[in-house]
Amino acid sequence: MYSVTTPRALLALCLGAGAPAAFAHHSFAPHFDAGKPVRITGTITEFEARNPHAYLHIAAVDENGLTREYLCESHGVTQLTRNGISPAMLAVGTVVTVEGARARRDPYGCFFNTVELADGRVLNVNGPSGRAPTAGAPGAATQPPIDRRTDIYGKWVLVPANRSTSGPQPMLDFLTPAGEAAVAKYDPFVDDPTFRCDPVAIRRVWFAPGTPLEITRDGEQVILRYEWMDVERVVHLGMKEHPQDGPRSSLGHSIGHFEGGTLVIETANYAEGVLSQYVEQPGKPTRGLLHSDALTSVERVSFDPSSQRLRVTIELDDPVFFTRKFDPVSAEYAPTDLEIQPFNCQPENPDHTLRR
Repeated sequence: MYSVTTPRALLALCLGAGAPAAFAHHSFAPHFDAGKPVRITGTITEFEARNPHAYLHIAAVDENGLTREYLCESHGVTQLTRNGISPAMLAVGTVVTVEGARARRDPYGCFFNTVELADGRVLNVNGPSGRAPTAGAPGAATQPPIDRRTDIYGKWVLVPANRSTSGPQPMLDFLTPAGEAAVAKYDPFVDDPTFRCDPVAIRRVWFAPGTPLEITRDGEQVILRYEWMDVERVVHLGMKEHPQDGPRSSLGHSIGHFEGGTLVIETANYAEGVLSQYVEQPGKPTRGLLHSDALTSVERVSFDPSSQRLRVTIELDDPVFFTRKFDPVSAEYAPTDLEIQPFNCQPENPDHTLRR
């Protein structure tokens, strides 16, 4: 008989094994409550193998004895497959047990961290260790060593830092009237740009977890390719200024130069957009951190040969929406031999966003 249980004893498992807030491609906390773990056993009726999020539909009996359709979200299919959970394992008619965190606004929704199959295997969405490995690939400790790097070029993956993707944003205290008006109009549960497969500005692209990026050079251009949203950025080394009447986009127009071994990227010509999709503050509704088309950014990309880490620092300035510059943010990346896979993002089903 199928069952749905929510024992408090599962809390430690959900927090320790999955760490979904650190690895999900959108902010975890606004949608799911890690303090309300779930265990669902039932029959798969559909698996939506898609990016940026995959969805597992499970027919299971609830606590009242009624059969319900549970909709459980997790990482995109590319990341799940890379971590050992393939669409073939989640075929219609397969009986599974998933464990994860309950959705905040849907009693029949969840984020799943683990999948238990009929043969007893328990698979974690973050790979065999239950956490994204620092070397950038599932089971990295057992993989052949990656050739040592000497510069910024090559393939890299974000080193997990457990940074919050939905916590307080100090810059909300430095909004101009124009910035306040933009934030007031933004509904993060409807207007989140990732629902439309928008990569959501360079900061989000750099910080996309579990997906590799590659840096190459072709003459007077440095090419940045990210698996996340199939983003490809061109940094023009020979240009001194941005085209005044050039197109505007989420990723803007980038020019760059080298200061020693550090690549300095200056980006402008942004369209209005979103820097942080969700900002949670005690006693206040969830909001977003937006930017105007006056946003400019400076990225510094360097390589530390001793630690074999790529280091990226991002500085932002938007004098239209904010009264001061942003504090710099930074991240580290480890060498990886992961191949960049097609992301092929599919816009979110509105029914899914409503159920969250």
